[in-house]
Amino acid sequence: MIGAEVPLLDQGSVQFILLGVMIIAVHAAFLLLAVRLLRAPLFYFAAAGQACTGGVSSAPIVAAIYHPAMAPVGLLLAVLGNVLGTYLGLLIAQLLSGLS
Repeated sequence: MIGAEVPLLDQGSVQFILLGVMIIAVHAAFLLLAVRLLRAPLFYFAAAGQACTGGVSSAPIVAAIYHPAMAPVGLLLAVLGNVLGTYLGLLIAQLLSGLS
């Protein structure tokens, strides 16, 4: 059971689980591509990925695992992700509402 007592493997739930897996896979592919193109350390991949999916509270923890001095960098990545994600989401919503 997940959420409001919805069976996990219900007929409609499987589609949403597959969609979530696809979104995370595309997210990981784009992050790997960006880290590869920028020749950034693998630390940025982990911290940025956690900042996008886990949020502000967990990104500094992942960053501090690599080096304790990197916790503020994880926090900045998470806050930047929240700010950009909010406004880009609103922009995409406006663009998609114009298409309908």
